[in-house]
Parts: sequence; structure tokens; C-alpha cells
Amino acid sequence: MIKTEINKLRSFRQNTDSVPESVKPFIRWAGGKQNLVSKLSENLPKEKFCSYFEPFVGAGSLFFHNNFINSKLSDINPHLINSYISIRESAEEVSDRLAFYKERVSEEYYYKLRDVFNKRKNHFTIDQAAIFIFLVHTSFNGIYRVNKKGEYNVPFGKAKPAIPDSSHLLKIQSKLKGAIITNGMYEDILTNVKRNDFVYFDPPYPPLNETSFFQHYSIDKFPNKQQIELSEYARELSNLGSFVMISNAETPMIIKLYKDWNIKRVSAYRYVNCKAERKAVNELIITNY
Repeated sequence: MIKTEINKLRSFRQNTDSVPESVKPFIRWAGGKQNLVSKLSENLPKEKFCSYFEPFVGAGSLFFHNNFINSKLSDINPHLINSYISIRESAEEVSDRLAFYKERVSEEYYYKLRDVFNKRKNHFTIDQAAIFIFLVHTSFNGIYRVNKKGEYNVPFGKAKPAIPDSSHLLKIQSKLKGAIITNGMYEDILTNVKRNDFVYFDPPYPPLNETSFFQHYSIDKFPNKQQIELSEYARELSNLGSFVMISNAETPMIIKLYKDWNIKRVSAYRYVNCKAERKAVNELIITNY
């Protein structure tokens, strides 16, 4: 399913006649932007843009909050992308499976489904998508983390998970109709971005300190070297004449990398350590416009 989608990058226009204006994400995702989505939306380009690109889509808060056309969503996590595609193509089937799992939620059942998920870690089916969504909603802090074998190993966390119901997933499906959804690295979009397109980057954040929990937001670490490479890539897109917005943590390195961009500070509550402690921290909204 995912390989097929990767080959579908083409021009199109999304039909927005019956698309709901704003929908909450269907997945609980550490580092998600639901609490900042209004501020992010206030900082969208004032000028009209052609296509919308979100290559670190995660929970897709900004996408689902707005009504973009010509949307291209991507992420490095193949199971996340499989869940997006499965909902777009078969929202009711995903919903039926989730309802079945929700009725049986318990710590024991969580670990049973986690074992099933890991045995099928290379499968990208509707059932695997539903298990993935269930596990992330029910896990500790909504983290997606794998061990060296590539097996999901996050412990049980929520006895009463907020699993999306059928009506919610049907709204998500409406939002996703017409969107190009692919699995890959953020660099893969370069050949598709044109002048007057809008690109939103929400990469894994650099740690605020040595014990920071921020980098646990992703399967893979996103070290300083990759932060630097991303800033260079963003500059290249800016030089093409595209609109670029970036969310990131307020650290000296990030401020230095984007010192000649427009930077706004906003406050957000984040988990800052493995004890699930939340505190207010400053985050940055960085734009080239």
C-alpha cells in the first residue's frame, strides 16, 4: 500500500466542498501541536499558496485544523503513514476494529496486541493500522519507540484511552480525500516543491538539557547535525520562492541557525522527562515571510 502511494505524486486539486473546517487529530502523538495549532494557523502565509507540504506530519494538527488544497503529507514512520492511508481508504473498517479493541482494553490485552503488532511489523494492512492507533492511544505518553529489533516496546499507560469513534474517523477521511500521503524522509519532497508552495516543518526537537524528554518524540534521534541539514534545506526551499514555516524548541543552536528568519516565541506545555512531568516551555515559530 505504502509503496504504491510513493509513486502517486502528481498534480491535483482537493475537493473541499464537504470537508469539515477543523478536526482534531485521530492519533495521540508525542510532540503533537494540538495546543499550538491556533497560533500556528495565525502565522500562515497571508498570500495565497499553491500546494501544502508537511513532511514531518505526525498527528497532523495543522493540516486537520485548516482546509488546505493540494496537500502532500509524509513521514518517516511507515506505520503512521499506513494509518493515514487506511483511514483515507477505509475509515469504517478501521473504526470497526478500533471499537472491538476498545471494548477489551486492559493492561494484559495491550501487551497481547503489542505482541501481535510486532510479529507483523513488516505488514501494512488495515488491521495493523488499527492496532497501531490503539497502541499509541493506550501507551505511556503516546510515545512511538522501537528497540534494536525494530519492535514497539512502549509500556502500557492508559486504561481509558480516547480512541476515535466512527464519526471522528469519517471526518478525518473527508480531510484526507485527495491528499497525497507518502512514507519517506523530508528531503524526498525537494523535487516536488515549487515557487509559491507552502512547506511546514515540525521536526523532532533538540533536547533542552541532558535529561530532556524531547527527543523521545520520534522513533529516531534527530541530532544537531540533522538540525543543521534541515536548516540548510529550508533555506534552499526559501530560495526557490516557497513559503516555509518551522516549529522548533527555543535553544541557542536553533536561534543561531535561523537568526535571519522571522522568529516568534510561544509558550507550550510539554513532557520534559520520563516521569511524565509537564512544564511550560518556549517554542519557536520560524518563517521566511
